[in-house]
Amino acid sequence: MLLIYAPSATPRLQYTLQLIFHGLLHTAYEFTTDLSRLAAYEGPKLNYSRNKTADAVYLYSDQLLFSTGLSLQTVICADYKNLKTLFHHGQTADLPFDPLAATFYLVSRYEEYLPFQPDEHGRFPAEESLNFKEGFHQIPVVNHYALLIREILQSKYPDLTFTAQHFHFQLTYDIDMAFAFREKGFLRNTGGFLRSLKNLNLSEMALRIQVLSGLEDDPFDTFNDQQSLHKKYNLHPIYFFLLGDYSSYDKNLSWTNKQFQEMVKAISTVNETGIHSSYASNSFPEKVVIEKERLEQMTGKKVFRNRQHFLKMQLPLTYRQLLAAGITEDYTMGYSSQTGFRAGIASPFYFYDISAECTTDLLIYPFAAMDATLLYYLKLDADTSLLQVKKLVDEVRKVNGTFTFLAHNDLISSKGPWLGWKENFESLIAYCMLQE
Repeated sequence: MLLIYAPSATPRLQYTLQLIFHGLLHTAYEFTTDLSRLAAYEGPKLNYSRNKTADAVYLYSDQLLFSTGLSLQTVICADYKNLKTLFHHGQTADLPFDPLAATFYLVSRYEEYLPFQPDEHGRFPAEESLNFKEGFHQIPVVNHYALLIREILQSKYPDLTFTAQHFHFQLTYDIDMAFAFREKGFLRNTGGFLRSLKNLNLSEMALRIQVLSGLEDDPFDTFNDQQSLHKKYNLHPIYFFLLGDYSSYDKNLSWTNKQFQEMVKAISTVNETGIHSSYASNSFPEKVVIEKERLEQMTGKKVFRNRQHFLKMQLPLTYRQLLAAGITEDYTMGYSSQTGFRAGIASPFYFYDISAECTTDLLIYPFAAMDATLLYYLKLDADTSLLQVKKLVDEVRKVNGTFTFLAHNDLISSKGPWLGWKENFESLIAYCMLQE
């Protein structure tokens, strides 16, 4: 049993130790603030303080985990073993930086509580993050920090055991718009037809007419193709359905539409589902409960998963609202404009509410890449996108983490801007599943 010493048992420290040693390394440990107990202990031990002891692995501690509240942090970055590190120090210790403070800073999203320049949707931009500015946003550094700790512990205590972890691939879908043209009614289709006419988009006009005439399948109706892929590769995806009332940014079919309800119910019988909380729910949190109840009515199942539409969230407000609505898993942790690891980690972790200084019951599942990011933000073609996402998969594989991909139903459409992506989507799935 590993014994860990620190001068005080703060909520931040306890949270970080749980994440690293239970969540990532899967090894048992005990904690003490009694220095005499550390000295007398004959098993493997770790000293996290500012006073080195001769017979324990020593990590020099920054003050971040022994503080409360928020303040602008001076985060000194450096390179160690080809890895970007945070809270670098010049002290004599087993690591030249504080991996616990670095982990907490990244995973708690400390910088998102501080003033920042939001994007047009009020979101924290990827480009404002320390990860992006220092060039490590595509590396799950927190997982690497845990592995460095394991390495130094095992070098001193070879008998200390850690449970082996394995790479895992999790596919997720956001159903923002189930159909491009079908079931939208006369007014919405007429408006769409007039917009196409104004933009001289004759091909879209023709396709809309063909779909509404029953001569062509709706380009967004790819659900049978999805199920074929899932069956072929033994996938267990999670579907997030947008069930908010119609608004400028919430444009799915009405949740009362019978065909839409039947489709949701059919998908839920063979797949896990969650609510895709509407854009409007950020301003009106009671909508999360309403939309969640709508999905429960459709599926007959309790809903406890969520992803925010447009990835629109604000810390700690959004996560508090989700908890109040009965959500215990959230999949929003990622960026729209960049691929990579928003929280620096490729594994699930619990939300720590800095404003309340406590660990919550909301389990966060970060994603590493979204299809819309590749096409609309980064302007990449299908082949370049596949190569970039494969690199992310390789990075997650190095640390035996979880690679989560965010797709939309139109990704594998044979029409529109995604033409040619379907084959590469399957190539990505095959690449991920080879490494399971």
